[in-house]
Amino acid sequence: MTFGDSFEDIELSPYKWVTHMDKLEAIARGEDISPVTVELDLVSYCNHNCGWCVDPKHMNHSLERIFVSQLLDELKELGIEGIVFKGGGEGTLHQSYAEILEETRGLGFEVGIVTNGSKLLELYDQITRNASYVRISIDGPTPESHQSIHRSNDFDNIVAGIKEIIQLRECLGQRHPIVGLSFAMDYSLIDFIGEAIKLGNNLGANYVFFRPPFFEEVGRQNTITVDQKRELLAAFERGKKDYNGKMKVFIDYWISDSEAEYFSSRGDSPRRGKYMQKGANGIEHITGRCLASPLLAVVAADRNVYPCCNLRFIEEWSIGKLDYGSGDTFERLWHGEKRKKIIDRIYRIECIGFCTHPMSKYNEVIEYLKTPRHHRGFV
Repeated sequence: MTFGDSFEDIELSPYKWVTHMDKLEAIARGEDISPVTVELDLVSYCNHNCGWCVDPKHMNHSLERIFVSQLLDELKELGIEGIVFKGGGEGTLHQSYAEILEETRGLGFEVGIVTNGSKLLELYDQITRNASYVRISIDGPTPESHQSIHRSNDFDNIVAGIKEIIQLRECLGQRHPIVGLSFAMDYSLIDFIGEAIKLGNNLGANYVFFRPPFFEEVGRQNTITVDQKRELLAAFERGKKDYNGKMKVFIDYWISDSEAEYFSSRGDSPRRGKYMQKGANGIEHITGRCLASPLLAVVAADRNVYPCCNLRFIEEWSIGKLDYGSGDTFERLWHGEKRKKIIDRIYRIECIGFCTHPMSKYNEVIEYLKTPRHHRGFV
């Protein structure tokens, strides 16, 4: 095997930011840019009822088919590269989901999918043929544990759908879609970590991803203590260490602001300790600003546009509502006065209470690019 053969060398490489160097340098110079990626929420409702959903404000919105086509055409003209069907609700419930996937890929976008997996059996063919990646938020690796979190009884169908995607991908001889299983686990599921790794391995997934749930950032009641979270992270590490297969096991070490305060009150520095390493909470906590927001935009199922995935459906952070009949296009909203004011607030991290720091690595590069280039002459 040579470098570049494995998906972690390319699709999940920590150096992916190099491909967007022109945009990062533009931001560092203080220029505005068009996004690289747009998250498109086709619906704002869900058929599951997860106890710690990252999008807890479910409503009855669904984007009209003709509106989606208009939006995709505009985003293509603006040079957006990737469309992610991810949040707000369960996008696969949209009645035209299969058609939209095919149209999006046909326009030349890279397509990402995040789903609870409930419709994979119905959509596996279109997903396999059009998506660059699909991440299934399965959380519980057994029917019982899955039901306890998602409050649904479709675990076997989800697993069957994942199998179909992987089998069809192999039959077609494709590299994509990359298939990952996401497990948001609190302390009550600490004994299921081995089962989660086993499930991913048996299905032939490319990776499994572990993280504790986000609670305070989405306004949920925390069900895990700080010390229990440390135990959970240690258990994730043991599971990863004990696994000897070819599938990748990833762990998210991000910590909440309340945890950082807790450790500080005990004399632990945010830059010391096993789970308090620099960057665990994002460079934003060091610099006191966020500059990378323009790389991403979110179009919610009610047509409102948001500048960050953590701010969807928070009214005060909307940059406006798309309405092609009135001339309120994506481009007009993106360069409008309202967005300028909101970006200025994001720059000062007024939104930090909602943040799970998805842009930290890009912020770190931008911060470097903004500094004087001392020692540039050395390699």
